[in-house]
Amino acid sequence: MKKILSIILTVCISTVAWAQLQSPEEFLGRQIGTKITPHWKVLEYYKHVATQAPEQVKFQQYGESIEGRPMYVFFVSSAKNIARLEDIRKSNLQIAGELSGNTLLTDMPAVIWMSNNAHGNETSSMESSMKTLYQLVNPKNASIQKQLENSLVIIDPCLNPDGTERYNNWQNGILGVKYHPDLYAREHNEPWPGGRVNHYYFDLNRDWAWQTQLESQQRMKIYNAWLPHIHIDFHEMGINAPYYFPPAAEPLHEVITPWQREFQTTIGKHNAKYFDQQGWLYFTKERFDLFYPSYGDTYPMYSGAIGMTYEKAGNSSAGLGVYTDQKDTLTLVDRVIQHHASGMNLVEVVSQNSQKVVEEFKKFYKQANGGELATFQSYVVKYDVNSEGRIRSLLDLLDKNNIRYYAAEGVFKGIDFATKKNTTYTAKEKDLVVPGNQPKAALVRVLFEPEAKLVDSVTYDITAWSMPYVYGLSAIASQTKISSVKAYSLEKISNALEDSFGYAIKWNGFNSAQVLTSLLQHKITVKRSEYAFKLKGEDFPRGSLLVMSSNNKSVDVKKALKIIADENAVKIYTINSGIIDGAKDFGSSDVKTIKAPKVLMLAGEGQRSLNVGEVWHYFDQQLKYPIILVNPKDISRIKWTEIDVFIMPSGSYPFLNDKSQSDNFANWVRAGGKVIAIESAIAQLSIQSWVKIKPMKQDTTAKAKESPLKVYGDRERESLKEYTAGAIYKVDFDATHPLMYGNKEYYTLRQEGTLYQYFKDGAGWNVGYIKENALMSGFVGQHLSKQIKNGLVFGTESVGAGTIVYLADNVLFRNFWDSGKLVMANAVFQVD
Repeated sequence: MKKILSIILTVCISTVAWAQLQSPEEFLGRQIGTKITPHWKVLEYYKHVATQAPEQVKFQQYGESIEGRPMYVFFVSSAKNIARLEDIRKSNLQIAGELSGNTLLTDMPAVIWMSNNAHGNETSSMESSMKTLYQLVNPKNASIQKQLENSLVIIDPCLNPDGTERYNNWQNGILGVKYHPDLYAREHNEPWPGGRVNHYYFDLNRDWAWQTQLESQQRMKIYNAWLPHIHIDFHEMGINAPYYFPPAAEPLHEVITPWQREFQTTIGKHNAKYFDQQGWLYFTKERFDLFYPSYGDTYPMYSGAIGMTYEKAGNSSAGLGVYTDQKDTLTLVDRVIQHHASGMNLVEVVSQNSQKVVEEFKKFYKQANGGELATFQSYVVKYDVNSEGRIRSLLDLLDKNNIRYYAAEGVFKGIDFATKKNTTYTAKEKDLVVPGNQPKAALVRVLFEPEAKLVDSVTYDITAWSMPYVYGLSAIASQTKISSVKAYSLEKISNALEDSFGYAIKWNGFNSAQVLTSLLQHKITVKRSEYAFKLKGEDFPRGSLLVMSSNNKSVDVKKALKIIADENAVKIYTINSGIIDGAKDFGSSDVKTIKAPKVLMLAGEGQRSLNVGEVWHYFDQQLKYPIILVNPKDISRIKWTEIDVFIMPSGSYPFLNDKSQSDNFANWVRAGGKVIAIESAIAQLSIQSWVKIKPMKQDTTAKAKESPLKVYGDRERESLKEYTAGAIYKVDFDATHPLMYGNKEYYTLRQEGTLYQYFKDGAGWNVGYIKENALMSGFVGQHLSKQIKNGLVFGTESVGAGTIVYLADNVLFRNFWDSGKLVMANAVFQVD
């Protein structure tokens, strides 16, 4: 009798709870899509559902955005699965080989992860996620409750809270009672920098592997702690497109398994069936490929999941409703409905194939740990003392991605990254090896292989990113399997300093630059040597830093040096005398004091926000050195006499076309100002009468020989002859020039064909140049490839007492191009 009463009481309590559960429309008091919901309000609704359905919904805060907004994931499944949530997670990691143990669940559910609002102005995904959450726990929907018995759904409502709120606050702040669908209305013209990007203007959908941003770093910790079987990433595209869902377009990377391809198609056909019933247009197998490793669809693929992008027409110009070119009205309500339908369709088809999904996940990791997904069985990174800072940076990236590495031992046969030739190499002390047989084998292959194979050159992003080139490290791609798994570590730097005549710091990596900027902000006088020298048997390269005790009597130099150097893993060497055997003494005129420069950059309308963000984040979060950001419209208010360095990333600089402003700018440079011009900014400077840099003339011979008759149906591929999405080239450079201090070898990412003419007769300095046959990895069209040779990529030019530094390629690309960070530091602090 007691048992019966208990059951009745439980049912009554449950009924009351469900009676209190509100739909999104009931909770918000309006139809979803008739107004943009603030991020905080969306989270309130999610927590309302979790409170009312605690047996089916749990949530976890995994971090905060740069601006302090909370970031959550919500777990939704049957009561049975929610009760054993941690057991499911651990069992899944055991399958992957990421966790030891043998307590695998025999009824493992398929784990589905849904990501929303990586781009903050793609509103419909976060809005639709509220409808999806509600329907997943709606007790009236018996079929869904059945699906959740073998499925666990993890929802991240918003990957980019700061960008989302930037867009939402703008929209809600300008909208009246009704929206205006005409594209010229202000609600369809989002102001700079837009909500697509995060606080530092980074595209978080291109940061999954690199994890340069705080939001990515926090999210990837919990993602890799789960390793879902399915990942769906909701996005929006231009207003005139219909709807996109998988299967993806070529190229698909070779490492993607037949099952991953096959199940993408299964999912796509299932979604198409529903869309056909509704009469909704869509496309598949176009535009969105699976190659670049740092997307929200590719990174999951390389981690064993079925990764997918779903795109609905919309984006920042859509607002609540907008006229398309066909004069149809695209509304947020419609966008929400279609994304919601796709989400529910996904759960349904995965549930139908749950057992197969889990079995194939097991198969993927069996192959990964057995080395079957590898083209090379190991990647050996050579150690030398001047590369230690770069290796530490690489280790940080590997750790973020749960990639295993070990101390290299034995003999390795393989391909040398620098020469592309076969070689035999005997590992030395502190050499690093990344094996091809490990849980993250697919990701290792994609990140490290010398050259990825493209089956189709029509790509959505860059086509080369091999880690040895990115970090400027010597490495071997080998078919030799590692024979031991000896732990790898570099000694922790803990400087024990004594009172001394002075202290020396090698300039051989970005961490040296981080030490410099910290010293300068502590008001410590720092000098640099323009020549290489030896000290107590140690080699010090050009640009090495010197801190003399006599120049810093007002501060506790020894204490400050230890704290700063230890934090940045940099060794400090004591100097006992100002006289140097075999080199100029430290009192030489070639030992110069480094000034703490005042740095400025334009940031506003006309600038490319992504490039502005790269420089801003580099200074603010990596160098930790102040940079002044100025709205372009306020350029006339700049007190140029107070500025030392002006950085010009890609963007528009109309002030150069205004004679008065251009003259003021030129006079500032002549008086001793320094300009660092990057990519397209150089072209705008090159037409100024007071500079001598000029672009190379293009060779049109090859085009002239071709038949003027073209196949219209091949027009897209014809255009690729002039195109590269991003390919890696070897740069030859003058190692004695301050711009390249600390670099042994340098590889650049080329995203266009523009090179510049070599300076002649002392007009400027040719620092870095691309010779013939310098392509290392990536796709370059046949016409364009003939242009990219024998031209200048890095250079400097003296203008009066000032200097212009030319960086024709973006050395801070997405802030993962590690070796470029030292080049930028050289441009700011080493180049006079």
